[in-house]
Amino acid sequence: MTKTPQTPPGLRDSSRGGFSLIELMIVAAIVGILAGIAIPNLQAVLVRARATEVAADMEVVRVAALNYNADQHVWPSEATTGSVPTALDGYLPDGFSFAGNGYTLDYENWPLPSGLPGDPGTTTLIGISVTTTDAVLSNAVAEFLGSSIVFTVGQTHTIVIDRS
Repeated sequence: MTKTPQTPPGLRDSSRGGFSLIELMIVAAIVGILAGIAIPNLQAVLVRARATEVAADMEVVRVAALNYNADQHVWPSEATTGSVPTALDGYLPDGFSFAGNGYTLDYENWPLPSGLPGDPGTTTLIGISVTTTDAVLSNAVAEFLGSSIVFTVGQTHTIVIDRS
C-alpha cells in the first residue's frame, strides 16, 4: 500500500485548483477601479441621449407645425404647457406627448402688436419651448441645441421656428 504525500500546512496544494483569497481580492479591486472609471462616463452618455430625445421631440413638433401651416395657411393656436395643441393632433405621430421623462414641451404662438425692433413687418413668432426638471439635462439640452436656442430662462429653452 502506497502512501500519498500530504501537503504541509500553509502551502498550496497544486492538484486542488481554485483561487486564493489574495487573488480574488486583486480581481475585485481591479473590477472596482474599472467600474469607477466607467460609471461616470455611462451617466454622461445617458444624459446626452436624453438631450437628443428632447431635441428630436422638438423637431417633430416643428415639422408638424410647419406642415399644418402649409395646409391651413395659419399657425395652430397655443395650448397649455405639456398639452398637445388640438390642431396638431393629425400632424403628430400617434401617442405623441408633450410631457416626457424629465421635461415638458410647449408650443408657442406670440402675436406681436407692433412687430420686432428692426423688423416691424414681423407680427408673429412661432416657437417651441422645453422646460426640464433636471439642471444636468437642461445643460445638455442647451449644449445640444447650441445656436438654435433663441431664449433661455432658467431651465426653459425656446427656439423660434418662424417669423411671420
